[in-house]
Amino acid sequence: MIREVFMPALSSTMTEGKIVSWVKAPGDKVEKGETVVIVESDKADMDVESFHEGILAAIVVEAGGTAPVGEAIALLAETEAEIEAAKQQAAAKAGTAGGETATAPAAVAVAEAPAPAVQNGASSSSSGRVVISPRARKLAKELKVDLANLRGSGP
Repeated sequence: MIREVFMPALSSTMTEGKIVSWVKAPGDKVEKGETVVIVESDKADMDVESFHEGILAAIVVEAGGTAPVGEAIALLAETEAEIEAAKQQAAAKAGTAGGETATAPAAVAVAEAPAPAVQNGASSSSSGRVVISPRARKLAKELKVDLANLRGSGP
């Protein structure tokens, strides 16, 4: 039997999640309760565990991609014989999702107009990486604020 790994609701306000990284790769054996993927919600990054055991047959949403809560992000096969069918099922799911994502880059290109420089709000570490919570990052994106131009006011 092919089972879906769904995007979980990690908080009561979460409507979608971003795949930070996959802990397991296609073809890996997955045990019940084992971490499969790391998901970024509006509040934090969380490990997502498998509710079933099997073989990770296909990844529907790659690292860096987003998915609404409840949408299938990967497929688990119980036997190796089911892996090919799961891959075809994943390709079909990715094909239907591809129509939605095809319009997203155009919207992003329009949204990247020059933003006013803001001088307080985020801090950067010694490596130059901006340290900011996922919720603040999302808000900055919605308000078209360039995080590279921000200077932190805290410790």
